[in-house]
Amino acid sequence: MQKVLGSETLRVVATETGFYVRSSKLTPEVFFDLLFYAASLSQNSSLEYLVSCLDAKYGIDMRKQSLDERFTEKTVNFVERVLLRLISEQFSDLLYCEEFLSGFNHVRIKDSTKFNVPKNLSSNYRGSGGGGDTSDAGISIQYEFDLKTGKFLDLHITEAVRNDRQDARETAENVCKNDLILRDLGYFSVPVLQKIAENGAFFLSRLKSDVLVMDENGQEFDFEKLYKKLSKTGKASCDKEVFITRDKVPVRLYAGLVPAAVYQERIRRKQQEEKKKGHQMKKRTKFLLQFNLFVTNADAETLPAEKIMPLYRFRWQVELQFLNWKSIFSIHKLQKMKETRYITMLYIRLILIIVNLQIINRVQSLLPKHMDEGCILSYRKTCNTMKNSFHDILLILRSETEKAIEKLGDIYRMLRKNHWREKRKKRENFIENIFLFV
Repeated sequence: MQKVLGSETLRVVATETGFYVRSSKLTPEVFFDLLFYAASLSQNSSLEYLVSCLDAKYGIDMRKQSLDERFTEKTVNFVERVLLRLISEQFSDLLYCEEFLSGFNHVRIKDSTKFNVPKNLSSNYRGSGGGGDTSDAGISIQYEFDLKTGKFLDLHITEAVRNDRQDARETAENVCKNDLILRDLGYFSVPVLQKIAENGAFFLSRLKSDVLVMDENGQEFDFEKLYKKLSKTGKASCDKEVFITRDKVPVRLYAGLVPAAVYQERIRRKQQEEKKKGHQMKKRTKFLLQFNLFVTNADAETLPAEKIMPLYRFRWQVELQFLNWKSIFSIHKLQKMKETRYITMLYIRLILIIVNLQIINRVQSLLPKHMDEGCILSYRKTCNTMKNSFHDILLILRSETEKAIEKLGDIYRMLRKNHWREKRKKRENFIENIFLFV
């Protein structure tokens, strides 16, 4: 991290992307540090504020218009390249213990977050227009991380109209042998699942209700019959080898009954959806709603049936991170500005997020490896604290190794005092799920 965001590397990247072509007081590292500082603030930073910071902090006198002219496509390429280098050169310490999900090389959790952006960005960042959203402009951030190490595996900005299934198709080649892929229904694609299996990797996915399921005899799977059988025997789940789609793709199906209250809520929502479309709910659908349905290509030894639901619950971690990115770093609240400046500032905020998370991960890796409820840091609490520690972070990035380690030690002592994940009563949580796999 020090190497990527150090002055020398920033100048090299700035030169390679054409952002830095001649000597200037506004060097790449000064420009980057200025925006990095601005991104750490709770409020948006105007050009007037930025030029005043340049004057106060670096003694550089610059007009607002001159600074605004520095935001070009080359500037976007510069900060994007820094982001990609930062992702590729992350350290990779185990966060919890070596036994946690040790059967897989990576446990890849991916999701996206979408938000509206100023309409002047609509030519390159079209809004999705779904769910009642009539915005002309929107951005989607695709984010994938490894649950075992906390490393960012993918982080990129696209227009909101590009959906998750398209992303799944276009990134299927990135999956490596013995990886485990956890994604929600938005990414569901049978050809992608087949590609994952061909690469020697594993998937665990929710099953779409409209996908054809066939038993070992090639007959359509009877979920009504399954429900009645489970109800009669008192069992809560079923684990069977089946085929999906008419191409007869072999998968392992896990079907777990949901509580009655959950089922009634599902029925209510589905009835509302069908009523808006002018349709009647199908009998098959009513029985499908009785189950949590998952498909995987992992065998029962690699992934026991009782671990499927707890494992999939880890996917919620990415949703929580998106909530924190918005509430703490306000990635969705940049004010209207020209496109190149807007995208530059968004990339800078993502870089700030990565830096914060990497420091948090480093502190986590230094904690004792025995598993108790006091050994896992709260992402929300630590990010809230770290966001106000900009000068400490910059000291780590810019100092010699000895000083950086000393400052990291100060952060370690600060965070380990009262920044733990809370164990909530009568509710399964991240800590308890980890216990199930260790």
